Amino acid sequence: MKIEVRTLKNGLKSYYFRIVLNGKPTHKRGFSSRKEAVNAYRAYKVAEANGELESQKAKRIKFNELAKEWLAMKAKDVRPSTYKKIEERYKLHIQPYFKGMYLDELTPITAQKFVNQQAVQFVRYDWTVGIVSQIYQKAVQYGYVTANPFANVDKPRRKKAPSSASVKFYDVEQLRRFLNGAYQLYNKDHYNRYAFFRLLAFTGMRKGEALALNWGDVDLTNKTLSISKTVVTVDSGEVISNEPKTKASNRLMTLDDETVAVLAEWKLRQHELYQALGYSASPCEYVFNSSVNSFVSLGKPRQWCRAVAKVADLPAIIIHGFRHTYATLAVQSGMDIKQLQYQLGHRDVHTTLQIYAEVTNKQKTETAKIFANFVNRSDEQ
Repeated sequence: MKIEVRTLKNGLKSYYFRIVLNGKPTHKRGFSSRKEAVNAYRAYKVAEANGELESQKAKRIKFNELAKEWLAMKAKDVRPSTYKKIEERYKLHIQPYFKGMYLDELTPITAQKFVNQQAVQFVRYDWTVGIVSQIYQKAVQYGYVTANPFANVDKPRRKKAPSSASVKFYDVEQLRRFLNGAYQLYNKDHYNRYAFFRLLAFTGMRKGEALALNWGDVDLTNKTLSISKTVVTVDSGEVISNEPKTKASNRLMTLDDETVAVLAEWKLRQHELYQALGYSASPCEYVFNSSVNSFVSLGKPRQWCRAVAKVADLPAIIIHGFRHTYATLAVQSGMDIKQLQYQLGHRDVHTTLQIYAEVTNKQKTETAKIFANFVNRSDEQ
């Protein structure tokens, strides 16, 4: 410690010193005595050791300030459609709740109250809670808070989703009825809609993957289908994305003979429709084209599905339900789980197992019968 002194114009002495704080050298001036300067020097060093210097204190910011930064980073890490869902949940359920709240104001008790509130209002409340927890993880990383208040919250049991007339997927008889209904409804006009449902039912591909197909992706001779893109929703609307949902989403699928025949029939009809309009060749390469020669909007198949379900006297399922249907029937038919993983384009086999591990009521009954028969035969022997 070296205390310096200089004489001011008014004749008074002013003491000062050079000190290194947080690795940065600086000068502290304006002390009226050597003792005052020495005490100040020591006080600065003690404050530095205790982390009490202003430069050591983390900036105090509000939750929604950091949330905006987190969203900007998230937009670069996930697909546009996924980001849109995250942003919607944030704006609807998170931003209003944390309005004006500083990050360090939230205690574990307050965090638990938020979780409980979300659990009462929503079936999948974990989505919202997960977003908030990730934002607090980032706050810990940046030093705004010392711990994530959501790290040890209790998660209430999810409430059951309200029952409805719809089902998650079709069994084999229902699927047959649906496809027969689709053929009956769309065979004469809009044959592409029948082809669409046939393709979903017999491949398990995603709706966006089917709608993004070009004829160049379909090899009718070798009975294969290449999946490398999908339709996604972004702020500006719906676009074709060449980024797969996962790396495993890019895959080459083998088609059955009947599905090949259906696609070939639709390709011929599509060409004839364009010829009727005066085109010598098809001006649109999309397999499922819209009236303006683009891809079909993501919302359209839902309308088609409802119309077919009504004709077939079946409960409606969401379009993703055909993927569930394919997986369930594939397991029943004896398809290996790794083959199913490839067909569905899942990166992790656990995803295949978790999502499609449900069994139909018929399977449950058969399992009970198989076990009972085995035990009964053992008793007889």
